[in-house]
Amino acid sequence: MKGKLLPGLMICCLLAVSNLFGQEALDRVVSISFEDQSPVKALLHLRKSFDLNIVFSDNQLPRRNNFPLSFQEQSIRLILDAILANTGLSYRTEMAGVVVTRTIPTLKWRSRFTIQGMVETAGNAETLNGANVFALNQNEGTHSNEQGVFSLSLLPGPTQISISFVGFRTDTLYIDLRQDTFLRISLQRESQQMEAVVIPGTPEREGMDFGHYNFDLEQLQRMPKIGGETDLIRAVQMLPGVQTGPDGVGGVFVRGGEAGHNLVIIDDVPVYNFNHAAGVLSVFNTSIVKSAELLKGAFPARYSGRLSSVLDVRMRDGNKEYWTASGELGLVSGRLTVEGPIVKNKSSLLLAGRASLLNWVLRPYSRQFKSRKGEEGESSYAFYDFNAKFNVEIGKKDRLFFSFYRGQDDFGNQGDSQDTLNLLISDRVGTFRFRQVYREKLYWTNTGGSLRWSHILNKKLFANTTLTFSELNVNIATASSDTVAIILPIPSIDYDADFGNYSSSIRDLGARTDFHWDIAPGNKVRFGLRIQRNHFVPGIEEYDDDYKEYIPPQGSISRTVHTTGWSLYVENERRFFARRLYCNYGLNVAGWNVDKKNYAILEPRVAISYLLADSTYLEASVSRMSQFLHLLSGTNIGLPTDLWVPSTGQIGPELSWQYTLGIRRNLWRGWNLGIEGYFKQMKNLVNYSEGANFLDDWEQNITVGSGRAYGLDMMLRKDAGRINGYIAYTLGRTDRIFPKINLGERYPFKYDHRHDFKIWGDFRFSSKVDLSASWVFSSGLAFSLPQDAFTVEIPGVSPPVTVIDFGPKNSSRLPAYHRFDIGLNLHFFSKKGIAHHFQFGAYNAYSRRNPLYYQLRTIYVEEDGRLKEEKVFTGVHLLPFLPSINYSVKF
Repeated sequence: MKGKLLPGLMICCLLAVSNLFGQEALDRVVSISFEDQSPVKALLHLRKSFDLNIVFSDNQLPRRNNFPLSFQEQSIRLILDAILANTGLSYRTEMAGVVVTRTIPTLKWRSRFTIQGMVETAGNAETLNGANVFALNQNEGTHSNEQGVFSLSLLPGPTQISISFVGFRTDTLYIDLRQDTFLRISLQRESQQMEAVVIPGTPEREGMDFGHYNFDLEQLQRMPKIGGETDLIRAVQMLPGVQTGPDGVGGVFVRGGEAGHNLVIIDDVPVYNFNHAAGVLSVFNTSIVKSAELLKGAFPARYSGRLSSVLDVRMRDGNKEYWTASGELGLVSGRLTVEGPIVKNKSSLLLAGRASLLNWVLRPYSRQFKSRKGEEGESSYAFYDFNAKFNVEIGKKDRLFFSFYRGQDDFGNQGDSQDTLNLLISDRVGTFRFRQVYREKLYWTNTGGSLRWSHILNKKLFANTTLTFSELNVNIATASSDTVAIILPIPSIDYDADFGNYSSSIRDLGARTDFHWDIAPGNKVRFGLRIQRNHFVPGIEEYDDDYKEYIPPQGSISRTVHTTGWSLYVENERRFFARRLYCNYGLNVAGWNVDKKNYAILEPRVAISYLLADSTYLEASVSRMSQFLHLLSGTNIGLPTDLWVPSTGQIGPELSWQYTLGIRRNLWRGWNLGIEGYFKQMKNLVNYSEGANFLDDWEQNITVGSGRAYGLDMMLRKDAGRINGYIAYTLGRTDRIFPKINLGERYPFKYDHRHDFKIWGDFRFSSKVDLSASWVFSSGLAFSLPQDAFTVEIPGVSPPVTVIDFGPKNSSRLPAYHRFDIGLNLHFFSKKGIAHHFQFGAYNAYSRRNPLYYQLRTIYVEEDGRLKEEKVFTGVHLLPFLPSINYSVKF
């Protein structure tokens, strides 16, 4: 008995010792990285690096490259778990070492668990919209929604999660997934380091890329500025496929569309006029912008209401951890931002205000200018913006957000001139005194607000319910008088005056509910409903010369119109063929009720992106868009006198089809190239008939036509390292055809820039100093230039009427536009943690005289001893060389 027991005890002891030895070896803490290696190579690398005897058969292991993996001070056991995850293999320790064997997974092992979480900014708990969340060893990923929430279903076991966002340091987490898990992830801003961390295998973003552009707000702050004013719309205008007028005046025109074809929203609130100073600046206070995305093609079904683009801007929620303030002062404006927690880590409040400083220079300069012309008076312009946001967490599943915006612009111009003239009439001296007085006042306000309830229904389904309000009010007051007083020989007075007051407004109330359903990895569904009530009031009022009698406008007042709009959408994001093919397809049904007439438009959307080879993507899309609002422009320089008017019983909605085809390739570290062609057809475009303007009844003075646009957008971009920037080029063409314009013949659209070329670069010398510069070039705008003049005698009318012949519409071109801007940024931190930032720069550094438009002026010249009248065209220029200085502080 003892003879049999002793060998058995010895064998047990040997097994125990060997197992103990194996356990100690596997519990050893090491650091190692694997880059683009298969499991076979990873095991060989692990065996060689730490002198481990790992026994396996290489034909059992997959050959695919499903790495990188990186481990810092982790046990070898955890590293082995990660390498063998999802291979159907396990391991055991024996005398020979570590033996890899095939296992039969249980049903529980084959089931998936859900990682749900929230991505925030480190230091202030600001949520991040659109952060990429990717499981490296499972090749599954998603991105956070508007509230920073994400959901990702993964196979159990060791998993390495990569979390990245533009302008932030990429973070990686290693977890052993055995149950549903909630993560709260904080990302550090990239500005705290000189080099961006790039993890191979991490997708740049989920879905389409070239037709969508997410702005890096840290990068935006470093771009050259006008008068030191950072501006989001200026950054939009620097992208391919986006055109504008000289010096930004006139608005934004995307891929041949019009200024009114852009849906601009702040926290789901539509903004009907986003310009200050006719487009030189915008209403966006960049100090409180959290994210901004421009879509110019491949439109998801959740967006509707415009034909050409969507600019989706989200305000920051505010710091939930501590109170902070920042201020900024430049040549154009000053701003102040205050934010902090109401209840720490639960609720926050953000308040921001901005006011212009232009009148300090404009008023004295205009007084001097008018004085040289013999006038007394001045011009003035001022604007302000106010933003507020409050949010509160109600448990883990509910959050409430309240956003508010109000902006106001005030332009004034007045003059008073007098003169005396003595004439010899019939041997008698006649004395005449002239006085001309004019006053102009243009005043407009933007107001908007939203209340949003964000609710997590379960681990895969999210819901947002939002109430919105938006209003644009425009008022114009004009007064002019012309007095001729005869002093001698017989005193008398001839007085002529004209007074007017014009006003228009658009107001809407809206409600919408949006659902986001993460069905499975690579399969997401969005659906929702929007209802909106609009109120339009365009009109004009006139008074007589002595203010006593009201003159009825006789048809010049446009009727008030009430409308109801709605849309219902569903869209599906899917990935196929091992995530090589991405599809976003959906349908938006848009409706409009006005004048007892109902419109319903079907808007199908399809977008695909296919991975042809490593880092090369082929992308295509088809989108139908509709628009029930029309923007009528009477000035062509982007003033708020442009009228928003609705589709009515006689005027249908504007419609478009847009087709895109492009290729995108990640060339090397930080470099990528995108080329995309587009073709867009537009129907039911609305424009003023020739000779009409905004003072007329718009319904009686419009014409309905069509347009088309086609071209090629190209962009070479570098996003990593000390030097980054891009080169953008657009070759495009766009035209219009209206029955009551240009005799019904097709003509070039005013903003038909055939060539549009932009360069921007940023060089970071250190964490304290960086230099940014940009250069833009574009073909001149199309416009009409008088070609001839002749007189026509009309029976009963004297004298004969002079008629000017402009020839074909927009047959002339302004000179090519080009401009160079530069900015130097200095960053300092005091011992108390106060951040100081100085910016010095120059707009239009070589002072290119780019004409805004041409005026027809009369000059007098001597010819053969006689005074001769000549007509000349003189260019009107807006912004010459303009230096800038800006200082900001944050504490």
